Amino acid sequence: MRTVFVAEYPVIQHRHDDGEIVSVRLRRRAGGHRAVCDGCQTEFVYRKPTASRTAHYKSPLLPPVKGNWDSSDTDD
Repeated sequence: MRTVFVAEYPVIQHRHDDGEIVSVRLRRRAGGHRAVCDGCQTEFVYRKPTASRTAHYKSPLLPPVKGNWDSSDTDD
């Protein structure tokens, strides 16, 4: 059985050799969230993504954006 580590949760979509796209749902089992696809004999194991080790800075070319985008500015 092949083991694949994934960062998607809770459903994994993958393609079988015959071109069929299959979805499997990760379930909590011993050692974390796992799913087994019987069609392709693959075990999917969820691993939470880690933070990037590269520092990311705001672009000096973009203007600062202020405001609350969730509320409307018009009075109806």
